[in-house]
Amino acid sequence: MPTGSSKCNLEFQETSTQRCFTAGGFRVTCTHHLKSLLTMRSALSLLAVVGIIALTGCAGPENKFGRGINNMTEIVRAGDMNRSVEQTMLWDGPSQLPTGIARGFTRTVTRTGIGIYEVITFPLPPYGPLLTPKSRLYPDPSMRTRKYPWGGLELPEHPVFPDSYQPGYPAGPLFETDESMGFSGGDIAPSFPGSKFRIH
Repeated sequence: MPTGSSKCNLEFQETSTQRCFTAGGFRVTCTHHLKSLLTMRSALSLLAVVGIIALTGCAGPENKFGRGINNMTEIVRAGDMNRSVEQTMLWDGPSQLPTGIARGFTRTVTRTGIGIYEVITFPLPPYGPLLTPKSRLYPDPSMRTRKYPWGGLELPEHPVFPDSYQPGYPAGPLFETDESMGFSGGDIAPSFPGSKFRIH
């Protein structure tokens, strides 16, 4: 156990490119830039996040994000609008076109809003779909609600299309594995509303 007192003179100098410590006549220079230090911290943080995702799995967030993108683009696809008009006119009669448009508008706006919510909150639970029917709605969810006359709107988990047109795979080399044999096909622009062009 030392009985005397010792003094340590420590001086610190910092410039824009280096850090220097001087202690007891020895000068120690640190040449690590502040930017490289921050880059290292960012890289370690990213590595930690990737490690956590790899250990915990990410099927729930992936499904929620993909479903959210599908639902968010409903306002462009207009599948709910077309199906609501079609089913309303088939079941309630051709004079009910305005009712079908109103039902389609409600479902389109609701599905788009759910999609925006799911994209924003995809890393957070719950990961299941919202407003999905627990049992069958007769004759079709595109024209009926669970509670009449207000509330109880339920939407299928996946995007809907009218029965008169169900889109298939898009035409392109990703899905045309047999194009070198001279036959192949698919839909041309299936995401555009009303597009019925198909290569057979």
